[in-house]
Amino acid sequence: MWEIVQFLTPPLVACVTILGLLGYLGIHVLKREIIFIDIALAQIAAVGATFAHLYLGREENSVPAYLCAFAFTVLAALFFSQIDKRITRISHEAIIGVTYAIAAAAALFILALAAGGDVHMENMLTGSILWARWPDILAIAVLFFLVGLFHFLYRRKFIRLSESYGSGAVRGKENIWWDFLFYVSMGMVITFSVKIAGVLVIFSFLIIPATFSALFADSWRDRLLWAWGVGIFSIISGLILSYFLDFCCGPAVITMLGLSLIGASLLVKFRRANPGDPGHRR
Repeated sequence: MWEIVQFLTPPLVACVTILGLLGYLGIHVLKREIIFIDIALAQIAAVGATFAHLYLGREENSVPAYLCAFAFTVLAALFFSQIDKRITRISHEAIIGVTYAIAAAAALFILALAAGGDVHMENMLTGSILWARWPDILAIAVLFFLVGLFHFLYRRKFIRLSESYGSGAVRGKENIWWDFLFYVSMGMVITFSVKIAGVLVIFSFLIIPATFSALFADSWRDRLLWAWGVGIFSIISGLILSYFLDFCCGPAVITMLGLSLIGASLLVKFRRANPGDPGHRR
């Protein structure tokens, strides 16, 4: 039993650390109705890191590789913060979706030209959470704390902007600046976590817990607590499942998140169909 705990503790801590901030950012993403933003930024960061590794000869976890990935996400953040003001005939979400498709195609193209591209593709999608190292986890924890502190100090500006995102409020100069900072901070979080967790896991951590929380709560505080709760439950159960079934832990955690969301949706539907139920809230 103790061996299992020792083996699963690093990936557990890594997942919970990543969830801590992505669970909050996911609520913003749902409020803004830009669901694809996370997977688009994650894919762009992965393209930058893959490019640095395969064509610049840099180690995957080296500082130059991270800087290259972050540079790609900063350019994407600048683009996303400007499109709402400059492009009005096409929805923000559609542009983000197209950007993701282009980034995914670019990643496939880069990997197809390199030896061992199939291995890099698998790592890019599902990451290597099971083999997370304590130095990497500590670095991510420090970075996430600083980004989280920044969002906490300026939470009113970010929340106000997300609450009114669809009304054209982003088109003012000051709001565009805060919108840019939001995307940059998210890009920074994704850049340094996608190498461990992978694109799909990062996307799931951002969207699924936030969606789950929207079924049961309205306030930001309650939604955050629900998101963290279902996220931690899915992480623990997914890691245990992956250990005993000898299965990749990333897909296992995603599966548990998906099953939790499906179960919650069925529960909400049942309660709405039976308004006399004592636990009915809405």
